[in-house]
Amino acid sequence: MERKLASIQEISSLESIEGADKIARATVLGWELVVLKDEFEVGSKCVYCEVDSILPEKPEFEFLRSKKFRIKTIRLRGQISQGICFPLSVLPTGGYNVGDDVTKVLGVRKYDPQAEAERKEMERMSSVHKNRLAKYFMRYPWYRRLIFKPQRLPRPSFVKKTDEDRIQLFPHICEEEKGTQFFATEKLDGTSASYFVVKKGFRYRYGICSRNFQIIKKDNVYWRVSNKLGIDKILKQLMKLYGVDMVLIQGEIIGPKVQGNKYKLDELSFYVFNLKVGHIWYTDPLSIRDLLGANFNVVPGVDDAYVLPETIPQAVETATGRSTLADVPREGIVIRNPEKHISFKIINPKFLLKYDE
Repeated sequence: MERKLASIQEISSLESIEGADKIARATVLGWELVVLKDEFEVGSKCVYCEVDSILPEKPEFEFLRSKKFRIKTIRLRGQISQGICFPLSVLPTGGYNVGDDVTKVLGVRKYDPQAEAERKEMERMSSVHKNRLAKYFMRYPWYRRLIFKPQRLPRPSFVKKTDEDRIQLFPHICEEEKGTQFFATEKLDGTSASYFVVKKGFRYRYGICSRNFQIIKKDNVYWRVSNKLGIDKILKQLMKLYGVDMVLIQGEIIGPKVQGNKYKLDELSFYVFNLKVGHIWYTDPLSIRDLLGANFNVVPGVDDAYVLPETIPQAVETATGRSTLADVPREGIVIRNPEKHISFKIINPKFLLKYDE
């Protein structure tokens, strides 16, 4: 599902903030944020822009210039605020309904430095294909090796994108799933990676993907982890063991030169959170550990019988705490129930306030 960075929503509640005369706490979907008093009423329509949205350089958004027009998690008068609400007047005249995606209408894009770098590489590759002379010589292997050295390719369709939605996008989840037991695991702050082996006839195809692309260039953390652990050989062994034509693992790479190495590791490590054997996905840590054995680390478990509290703010509170791997704030937790096909993440706002610069 495409993320709605900017959408039409309703103000579901407004509450006073102690010691604040000009601002109030609003709730939109499951998000809590700060708004100006008297700007909105309960039930008012608004344009809600999520955290990590980058707004266009327009006069109405000039107040965000010092933040490079990026919306971040902030604290105002003790209140954590995630996202910004605007009146509908920031949009072109028209009829808008609650839930409408206005990301493109408003010109909003997502803050994602990794994806941006990968997008530029894909544009470079595309420009080569459009050149008639280059297109002609592309048929010759020597030319491809000499001139055209792609670092990335489109991500294969069978490798799903590793990006869970946040709990705030499911405002009624606590009520709808009252009493449901989930697996809760720690969300590690690294870079996600997917490793797969596919068998066609007698030939094996091994591939590595970032969250957005397949990685061809071998001088990077993805391939260093692969070489260190011998992932290609292990996946081939698993394929033969289970008698399938494809095995895929997805996980998080952490360590030196990855997201500032918050866990203070001396070497790269890889923690699995998804496993696909043939056509079957495994997302609970117990099953993954049973199937993989001692070959890989599995993301740290937080609670094998996690039950959602009554409200989303209370659920967010359960995501706070220290990491299992080091004495640092954990980024959050990931909640899954494989039988119901439910999964989402709960981000620790204290982590964002400390590290999200």
